[in-house]
Amino acid sequence: MMQRLEKILIANRGEIALRIIRAARSMHISTVAVYSEEEAGALHVRQADESVSLGAGSLNDTYLNIEKMIQVAVQTGAQAIHPGYGFLSEDYRFAEACAEAGIIFIGPDAEVLKLMGNKMEAKQFAQKLGISVLLGQMLIAGELNGEAKTLEYPLLIKASHGGGGKGMQIVGSAEELNEKLTQASRAAANYFGNGEVYVEPYVEKARHIEVQILGDGHGNLVHLFERDCTLQRNHQKIVEEAPAANLPASVQKKLLDAALLLGKETNYSGAGTVEFLVEPDGRFWFMEMNPRIQVEHPVTEEVTGIDIVREQLRIASGEPLSFRQSDVSLKGHAIEVRIYREDPEKAFAPSSAPVNFYRLPGNGVRLETDLDGDNEAGSQFDPLIAKIITSGESRSDALAKMGLALKELSVHGPKTNLLYLKHLLNETSVVNNEIHTAFIGEQLQEHLDGLQKSRENVSREVLLAAYLHLGFLRKQNEAVDTWEQVGFNRLKNEVEISIDEQVFPLAFHSRKGNSFQLQVGDKSFTVSVKETDTQCLTVSLDGMNHGIFWSNHPVAGKWLDSDGFHFQLTSPDLLEDYHGEAAGEEQETAEDEAVVRSPLHGKIIDIQVKHKQTIKKGEVLLVIESMKSENHVTSPRAAKVKSIAVEVGSQVTDEMPLIILEDI
Repeated sequence: MMQRLEKILIANRGEIALRIIRAARSMHISTVAVYSEEEAGALHVRQADESVSLGAGSLNDTYLNIEKMIQVAVQTGAQAIHPGYGFLSEDYRFAEACAEAGIIFIGPDAEVLKLMGNKMEAKQFAQKLGISVLLGQMLIAGELNGEAKTLEYPLLIKASHGGGGKGMQIVGSAEELNEKLTQASRAAANYFGNGEVYVEPYVEKARHIEVQILGDGHGNLVHLFERDCTLQRNHQKIVEEAPAANLPASVQKKLLDAALLLGKETNYSGAGTVEFLVEPDGRFWFMEMNPRIQVEHPVTEEVTGIDIVREQLRIASGEPLSFRQSDVSLKGHAIEVRIYREDPEKAFAPSSAPVNFYRLPGNGVRLETDLDGDNEAGSQFDPLIAKIITSGESRSDALAKMGLALKELSVHGPKTNLLYLKHLLNETSVVNNEIHTAFIGEQLQEHLDGLQKSRENVSREVLLAAYLHLGFLRKQNEAVDTWEQVGFNRLKNEVEISIDEQVFPLAFHSRKGNSFQLQVGDKSFTVSVKETDTQCLTVSLDGMNHGIFWSNHPVAGKWLDSDGFHFQLTSPDLLEDYHGEAAGEEQETAEDEAVVRSPLHGKIIDIQVKHKQTIKKGEVLLVIESMKSENHVTSPRAAKVKSIAVEVGSQVTDEMPLIILEDI
């Protein structure tokens, strides 16, 4: 039945909410945004035609609250709800609630969601259709009753009622099964509202290939070819591309046919993705079907020219697809990278510090982000900062454009995977597409060592010259009040500047405009510094140009970004470098004590030690949840627990004391 959509509610946030708003606006459909109290100023709230608060609290109180979503839709007169991805997008109870309220759910019907939402049942369904599957079994933490020893390892634990790699765990032996089951179940309950998990055989050296399908209520079912999502960390995709490179045509056809068969047999309506593991010999295994829009849908749009979100809205209106299978063809290649708030050096642990400066790539690059000049990307619910998408006539063209885009990108504040992505995409194995799903985990330390060497090669003289301009010479050139310059009447052009706490005495003289002579140790350099854009400098040192991004460090001095590496620079000769109590005072401890501090913002969800307990080096002390992932804080040495400064449920911030240890 045709029903022209005039208003939709978007039951999501961040970049996907903005993506849906953009598509709806192009079809003259008004939008209603929802938000948690903490995100009242978010960009999706300001971009939508209307916005309604879901109140404060956890995900269960806000974005996972079905009753509230329905109430908001009814209250605002929205005819339909687009769930985006994650959150309620795969919850059949939400689709049922929409139907009961007379609201269109923009996605497949509840029965399909129920079938595909239970990963075990979905596999059994696919197997009956003759599609190869990796059969698994349900397990409950704490109730194994000897089952652990009967299983074949390695195993992969997955959430039964959700996707996206949330909570996945690889298990290598029976001894670690119960602990990892507990972790996976807790993560599944937290993110999907259901803690059921299952295990299946872990396939090594495989590629992760998925097929995008679209179906309408008029008998049309099409594929939009495949995507390669093999590059993952902690089972979370960070690089996606379309089409899959070096995929034999015979294997591609079988994958496309299998995806269409699943769509046909479920009478699929809407956008969906069928995911497979593909082994080097061409064998493949059905993993799951995600009955929703995917994070990585832009790469498919780039190579097919089809707006998938617009098609979702057409289907929800009762209209047929705007094209047929014979109209779908591939043009060129597209790559997407996900810029995350995470620290690769700490096993990709989330980093929830606020963004205090960013610079996005320029023309020719597709950006999906909720960063804007007035409001930073939210960090409470999702570590994603931005998606960068580049396209070209070939894979090498798209990779080259991505390299340039990442060079232009800068984010200050949280730790990010930006530098790691730059390094990863230059790896010979990645360039030649000789990769598998465990590639990042196996090569991580080697990649980090390479990054550290590159960081050491960044010119300290360039950093010093940039900071000298920002902190000293610009002020002199602007002829500001000398009281704003501490000690300039006595410095005689000699200062001390620290780079990440390493002190460099230096001198500068023979200044003319933005040019000067810089003396660092026994070396002398001719330098000029120009401000080429807001918070962007070009430093010319002995005729070589270097681009520098800068921002004020939240505690002391400035962040300087050179070649993507961040450095904190301070000087005792500048009053601005001392922020009093903001800099924080180190807690005094006795020689036999050690303070274990929080590595990130988050919430304490488990404390595994007790007062006076003797612990080993590397033993887990407690678990912090941040941005829907668990982070284990371990003991730096063998010791005894002297005191515990937090409790389960405590909110913690970077560097907050958690546990004090003492010698045994």
